[in-house]
Amino acid sequence: MSKSKPSKPKVKTAKPATQSTKKTAVSKKSTAKSSQPSLKKATPKPVPKNTPAKAKPPVKKASSATPKPSVTPARKTVPAPVKKAPPPVAKKAPAKKAPAKKIPIKKAPAPVAKKAPLVKKPTPPSASKAPAAPKVAVKTPANKGAPPAPEPKISTTLVVSSTGMPRIASLPSAPPPAPKSTTKKVFSLPSISSDPIAAAKAPVISSEAPVASKSGALFYDSHMHTPLCKHAWGEPEEYAAQAVKAGLKGIIFTCHCPMPDSFWPTVRMSESELDLYVDLVKRTAAAYKGKLEVLLGLESEYFPGYEKWLESLHQRANFDYVLGAVHWQSKEYLNKFEVGTIENFRRSYFENLALSAETGLYDCLAHPDLVKNYHPDSWCFAIIKNTVTTVLDRIAKTGVAMELNTSGLNKSYSEMNPGNEMLRMMAERKIPIVIGSDAHKPVRVGEHFVTALNNLSEAGFEHISYFKKRQRIDLKISDVISSIRRATDANA
Repeated sequence: MSKSKPSKPKVKTAKPATQSTKKTAVSKKSTAKSSQPSLKKATPKPVPKNTPAKAKPPVKKASSATPKPSVTPARKTVPAPVKKAPPPVAKKAPAKKAPAKKIPIKKAPAPVAKKAPLVKKPTPPSASKAPAAPKVAVKTPANKGAPPAPEPKISTTLVVSSTGMPRIASLPSAPPPAPKSTTKKVFSLPSISSDPIAAAKAPVISSEAPVASKSGALFYDSHMHTPLCKHAWGEPEEYAAQAVKAGLKGIIFTCHCPMPDSFWPTVRMSESELDLYVDLVKRTAAAYKGKLEVLLGLESEYFPGYEKWLESLHQRANFDYVLGAVHWQSKEYLNKFEVGTIENFRRSYFENLALSAETGLYDCLAHPDLVKNYHPDSWCFAIIKNTVTTVLDRIAKTGVAMELNTSGLNKSYSEMNPGNEMLRMMAERKIPIVIGSDAHKPVRVGEHFVTALNNLSEAGFEHISYFKKRQRIDLKISDVISSIRRATDANA
């Protein structure tokens, strides 16, 4: 009995042994299974950055289970996903780097290819200058041609034109176009001289008795230009030829004077061309000797601060006539005086007109109400009349003459300068009057003179004047009208 009892427990102990082994086997299988899924989970989880942290905890649990060999593969598998983790990162990195590599490639071909034509576009101007040279050559003698081109040709002899009149072959027949490039966008006020000028002298009346020419002509056109001012057409001889047809005894060239500091250079001769201008007038006078008197004058710009410079300019040649002019159109004038209302600007113009007379630099004042072409639609003489009254009183005290400019009929405000009401105010103050056509083309010489003379008679004038050797010569208006008619009939 005692033997049989111990045998039973052995059987019982064997069963538990098998169960434990089975359990260990099951645990091994479970550990193996648990280790396998951990590897499978590790492979997809390297994509997120937190996967290595999740992969380590199961490894620690497997090592604590007991089998060391299972730990070592776990540790081996842990670095494996860690090693696999950078490749996906590397895959992302190249994905980001790929555009980075493409960017320089795009910069190299695409922008360079696009910029290349842009670079070529500016370069054609340099290349285009070569083919465009003939075009520039046509314009440059206009812009630059006045100074250099005529100078070597001054010594040339006179030739006979199609009209049968002598002409200077060196002078261009068309005016040089105003060079836009020379117009400076950056504007600065001119330098102002504080040096005093000589005291104004009373005007001198000539003792010369005017004598009619063979054709009966008595009168002069006292205002005309040459191509040296860059906006006039025709040679001086053509102006002279037209004057003969218009029944005139003489003409006075009054081209725009040079000015310093690049003052409005596109409408005047340069300082280096003054001698050329004097020579051209002398040549025209020689060509028409015995047919027409040709005198040397100058349209001299007035701008406050330049009085001393202008005084020295007027002494550089033996001028017969110096015509003072205030031009509101210049950038310099607008920059200084275009402040406030339109009427205030016009008042400043007339104020400067009076100042120009008071300097004593001029024999006569050109186109006295030229400012009515500034916003001509709003011009109303009644508004400005009080200012004009004061200005004319000041001018009358100086004895300086004023001009009736017939070219006003060709301007935006189509009326002679000045208008008839202002002419009556000038006649009341006995201000001497001179007529000028302001011709920029030969055909305009003597234009509208008979109409102008009639307007002067209606305004109350009895005499008309012209200048010679800076001395005033007066003529009766009735005599001048009849002389023009006789001369035109004789020259017809």
